[in-house]
Amino acid sequence: MYDIRDNKPYTVRKLADGNCWMTDNLALELTAGTPVEGSLNTSATAYTFTPTSCGTNGACPMNGNTLTPASNGNYYYSWYAATAGTGTASQTSTDSSASICPTGWRLPANYTISPSKSYSSLTDAYGATTNGDNNTNTNTSIFESSPLSFARSGNYYSGSSYYYGVYGFYYSSTASFNTTGSYYFGYGASRTYPQDYDNSGKSPGTSIRCVAL
Repeated sequence: MYDIRDNKPYTVRKLADGNCWMTDNLALELTAGTPVEGSLNTSATAYTFTPTSCGTNGACPMNGNTLTPASNGNYYYSWYAATAGTGTASQTSTDSSASICPTGWRLPANYTISPSKSYSSLTDAYGATTNGDNNTNTNTSIFESSPLSFARSGNYYSGSSYYYGVYGFYYSSTASFNTTGSYYFGYGASRTYPQDYDNSGKSPGTSIRCVAL
């Protein structure tokens, strides 16, 4: 699949949960003042989103608002950028109305909001979790091999990347139950977190993996 916004190619697969997923991380370049088409979560209608400067509520990628990925080759986005500026600092337990996934695609939601379009639906289908729970699972290699092809890309905070090669973190479109963060999919050597939440704010940068509407 080619993203018509920048013509970058992405491999997509229909996976065991019945959804079509990108098997590459999103690598859309966001720079301050550049209009970007994003996709509404509930339809394929495109609209224009203009990234802002980084900060507490900044809708920007966390790798310095540059046209290049972080030094390890990954693109990291704040939750505000991931939700195309529709997510707010005060938002709790609700889904954002949009994302920067290509038109026709969306950020996965929390299991309680959209069970069929969540990381839990995917991890349940591959036996890593049950009913969306954050289960211990020692076979985390299933996430890194085909067909899932996730990567332990870590996250990006205060100008540096952390946990690269140790943990994989991927944003959802859903704010957590308090104002300290959002739900995300994370995994490491022995634990699977399909709907864990970030308690360090919504500004740390993580990877994005999109699912088809």
